[in-house]
Amino acid sequence: MILREFFTQISDAFFPRICLACSRVLPSGRPAFFCSDCFRQITFLHGSLCPVCGILFPDSSSENHRCPSCMEHTHWFDFARAAVAYEGIIVDTIHRFKYGRDLTAGDALAALLADFDFDGIDFSAFDAMIPVPLHIRRLRERRFNQSLVLARALGKKHGIAVDFSLLKRRRFTLTQTGLDKCERDKNISGAFWAAHPKKIPGRSFLLVDDVYTTGATVNECAKTLVQAGAKRVAALTAARVL
Repeated sequence: MILREFFTQISDAFFPRICLACSRVLPSGRPAFFCSDCFRQITFLHGSLCPVCGILFPDSSSENHRCPSCMEHTHWFDFARAAVAYEGIIVDTIHRFKYGRDLTAGDALAALLADFDFDGIDFSAFDAMIPVPLHIRRLRERRFNQSLVLARALGKKHGIAVDFSLLKRRRFTLTQTGLDKCERDKNISGAFWAAHPKKIPGRSFLLVDDVYTTGATVNECAKTLVQAGAKRVAALTAARVL
């Protein structure tokens, strides 16, 4: 332990870690990705929320209750939850990870997701975590699946196996960015297929993705798994649009 601390101090002296948001040098020996000032700008999603889609009611002092959208529409997933709000420095961190191939930004998001206290979720009730898959064309462009990076961190934290073989993307789709809910639903419809249908029936799965916007992507994934016989499907994302 003493030797490890010594090498950590040497490394920090020659290669100081900097805040991902403001580039300020971080204190030596502190396992963090953001300085204290920037970390305080991150909105963690605690408080009254919709028990289905997980949207936060920031000005409500009441208990959890369904939002108008979830009262009107049904979902294929049991529930969806996110760790932080998709705003400010989190938007920049996710963009750097997905499009800039910044793996340090990915480690920061993975830590935020894995360390977040998802109150009321029994992780032992799920058989495996499934990262939302990328089409092979998109995977070749990015060289990695950001959802798999997040799922592995979350799976390690809670002792749940990550299986990226069960769900595949059958067709290349336009990016969901900039599309409204109806356009997103249409764009993603039929995009996935169950690659190993015999391994799905009777099992429960946690889908993992980077951002929940309208829920179209995780809902389509959940639909594919439920129609293949899954007992239960829920979704966890690093961030959520509020």
